[in-house]
Amino acid sequence: MIEKKTAYWIGHIPKESGGERQIQAARRPLNIIQTRIASIIYGQSVSEISHGFVAGRSHRTAILPHLWAKAFFTFDIKDAFPSTSRKQVQFSLRKIGWQIGFGEEVADLMTELVCYSPTGKLEDGFLPLGYTSSPYIFNLVLKDIDQILLHFAQKRGYQISRYVDNFAISTTERTIPDMERRTAIKTVESLSLDRYKIPEEKTSYREAHGKDVHFEFLGLVIEETEDGERVINVAEEKLGECVWIILGALEEKDFSESTFRTIRGKINYLTSVYRRQGRPLPAEISELFAKYKSMRNSQSYFKTDQLV
Repeated sequence: MIEKKTAYWIGHIPKESGGERQIQAARRPLNIIQTRIASIIYGQSVSEISHGFVAGRSHRTAILPHLWAKAFFTFDIKDAFPSTSRKQVQFSLRKIGWQIGFGEEVADLMTELVCYSPTGKLEDGFLPLGYTSSPYIFNLVLKDIDQILLHFAQKRGYQISRYVDNFAISTTERTIPDMERRTAIKTVESLSLDRYKIPEEKTSYREAHGKDVHFEFLGLVIEETEDGERVINVAEEKLGECVWIILGALEEKDFSESTFRTIRGKINYLTSVYRRQGRPLPAEISELFAKYKSMRNSQSYFKTDQLV
């Protein structure tokens, strides 16, 4: 199936920055095999600083270590999954093989099953978006980098976390020197054999000024209240994005299952953030979502009634 290119289908999803991103989704039985591979390597892929696709961790646990930061530095890898080469995946799987109990031949076979090559040539293979195993393989590939960055942070008294390809480093001191910010970026770029790139537009650095605190990470924001407490809220951009998606679906009368799942996923995420703070979802969003569900249910009822 892989050789005949029937083991997966290729689609596109919109990027937040504009344009489209290609995804490759595996079909049965390849997706089942990838899930098994992910479960086998999971225990070896988890690092102290990784929070994406790790049991018991989430966006919120990734931002929590930085709650009392006075300086906050974030960066993320450009085209992280497609930039993860087959060679990197093969090296990582071979490295852990002796710990788990499989040899190089099995590691190489696993590599072929979790990588995608648009040309069919092994040297052009990379970690695709859409494969069930990709997030766990990505964590495995970055594990050594995570350990070095953790040592870098601990030596300087910094806090550090990673969510998939998004890194955050903070300090309770006044600043993170420019040289050290560049060192962190160079660590990721150099240890990945220059496959990963972190351009300037993928970085952000802010310092607190008195009670003026606004540190954004993963759609969440750390802010300080008038009485000196720190709270984690949802960034206005994230809330606005959710509103616009629902409004767009209402305008287009798009009540499809895929759109509904997308909206419901965003609503569930926002609800979980607000619930942890003992607050309800903002009425602007909850009422809009209720309207969307009502119209979707009415449409479903109408179609069923017509069939009867």
